[in-house]
Amino acid sequence: MAKGKDPSRIPEAIDQLLSANDSVTSGEVAKVAGVTRQAASVWLRAMVEHGILVHEGTGRGGRYRKVATFAYRYPLGGLREDEVWSNEFAEIKRRDPVVLDNSNVGSILNFAFTEMLNNAIDHSKGQRVDVRWFISNEMIAFEVEDDGVGVFRNVRDERDLDDDVDAIGELAKGKQTTAPIAHSGLGIYFTSRMVSRFVLSSGTFVWTVDSPRDDQAIGSLPVERTGTFVRCEVDSDTQVVPNDVFRSFAPLETGFNRSTVRVSLFEKGVFVSRSEAKRMGAQLEMFDEVEIDFAGVEQVGQGFIDELFRVWQNAHPGTRLVPINANQAVDALFRMSGITVPRGR
Repeated sequence: MAKGKDPSRIPEAIDQLLSANDSVTSGEVAKVAGVTRQAASVWLRAMVEHGILVHEGTGRGGRYRKVATFAYRYPLGGLREDEVWSNEFAEIKRRDPVVLDNSNVGSILNFAFTEMLNNAIDHSKGQRVDVRWFISNEMIAFEVEDDGVGVFRNVRDERDLDDDVDAIGELAKGKQTTAPIAHSGLGIYFTSRMVSRFVLSSGTFVWTVDSPRDDQAIGSLPVERTGTFVRCEVDSDTQVVPNDVFRSFAPLETGFNRSTVRVSLFEKGVFVSRSEAKRMGAQLEMFDEVEIDFAGVEQVGQGFIDELFRVWQNAHPGTRLVPINANQAVDALFRMSGITVPRGR
């Protein structure tokens, strides 16, 4: 279909862009949706008229931002996340939103917000942070955006990784941090599993975790962003209890000793190979048990199976690797390789 003839893709493009960015331009929407800038502008202006978006700036520099319930900007120097949380949650409670009738929502927000703001304070090396809240009957969300060096670059430089995709893979394992003395590195890991939807973007990549769907993905941004942007959404009907999340990965008698790693996050070629297995195995020995999740992976190389489940496992007998969600082709490769491993779900 010729460019500009299918405006039905515009809403999806706007949602996609605003899930990873605080604002968008008509040009960015046009590029993602495959329509003309004029068609994108018409749709964006209509959303402004309906009170969904607000327009800032003029001409091609104009940007469209979601209408936040309230928002603040703070200098990072000397900022304390507990004080910000107390003040802003008090403002939320004064509005008496229906979403807080579910006691789980407040508990999740307390942990997630203070952890994400603390990351900006301690890791970003930036000057300021913007905090935005979005409240409806169906969900409550917050965004934390700093002007620092970017979370993926931080992790990449600290761990001497090849690129930002590898940095995302490391964060998805849990227990990764660029300030090991000050932090255990569990904030992002637990937050991504506690909230209903988690979005973390920096540089040219965005990592999304959708807990109700038990899915996660890595996407690319049309425009490179400065600093780090994180958005957390908590559904009003969430059944997640923070202590249950902690216990599922950190039995009280042993501390944090479990993790789940998505194979698809390390996939860079036609299939997942031995080199991806080596990257995935980095520092997994800090856990007692790791679920290797094959969900969404159509095929893997024999070298991947051998490297991770034979070579790496033999070198790290103190860590138990458990494959889960493998399809028939992957199961067949395990059998062909003669490797017997404990099976998960």
